[in-house]
Amino acid sequence: MDKSEKTPKMSEYQEDLIKNSAIDDEKIKKQYIEENGNLFRVPYRIVSKVVFSNIDKADFKDSEHAARLQYRLMLNDAILKARVHYARGNIIIIYNPLTSDNLKEKIGIDEIIKFLEGEGIRVSREHMVDEPYDYYKNFYSYAFSPPAIREHAPYGYTIQEWKKMKPEYEKKKLEYRKKSEDKFHEFQMNYLKQHPELAKEYGIEIQEEKVKHGIFGRKKK
Repeated sequence: MDKSEKTPKMSEYQEDLIKNSAIDDEKIKKQYIEENGNLFRVPYRIVSKVVFSNIDKADFKDSEHAARLQYRLMLNDAILKARVHYARGNIIIIYNPLTSDNLKEKIGIDEIIKFLEGEGIRVSREHMVDEPYDYYKNFYSYAFSPPAIREHAPYGYTIQEWKKMKPEYEKKKLEYRKKSEDKFHEFQMNYLKQHPELAKEYGIEIQEEKVKHGIFGRKKK
């Protein structure tokens, strides 16, 4: 068979476009969130978060086996995030449930439990908490928000100590920034005094004043 006759394999993006080509406008709108007058497309809105606790450590075997289990959970497209805590004996999974309006792959809690059982992990519904999880607010938006919300105290200080120190630190930082900007401005002016043709080209008028020593030496009045 001629290689040119083979159908090239489509990317996940292309497959997604074809799968969602017949979706009505109402469902498409659900993929967007408006914030400050701007539209952002997010793959999920409200998903689910399940926490399995009180798991026998013997089921995990060891910490390496627990890490591999976490990786295998993440291979499922319907699972957005998985944390397997060997020391705590629990598993936290954020997943796209069967009941959601999201257009991506979905999975049910029964399927998750069945998968864990296949991995030798026995979980009990009595020690399970399954609740709605706001993907945009707690996952997507958090990742793109300013780092201030994830602020940590410098090494060796508590967050309470850092809050007391921060105003003075911010003040000194602004002073240093202004000093640095002033020094750079002085360098620019010294350079333009040495190159009046360049100053003229940029429409900058050089004032006749005493200039401090620069890298070009002493300037005349």
